[in-house]
Amino acid sequence: MVKDNIETVKKGDIEIKVIRELCISAATCVVYAPSTFDLDEDSIAIIKKGEWDKLEKIIASAQSCPVAAIEVIVKGEKVWPK
Repeated sequence: MVKDNIETVKKGDIEIKVIRELCISAATCVVYAPSTFDLDEDSIAIIKKGEWDKLEKIIASAQSCPVAAIEVIVKGEKVWPK
């Protein structure tokens, strides 16, 4: 769901947020977690439907974002960014 220019998707214990206005289309998220992230028609990061990458790859993907446009929450606790 996109609300206030933030896309939020929750699957099980993992919740991912993409702050769309921060995204600069670096696409490092796609490199690190290609089953979880893609770029839309405007080259802004989106969260894919279907099976996601393992949590470690999702966190590495978020950490690779040069503008911290991705947040990862696990069991209600923000694990990235700290």
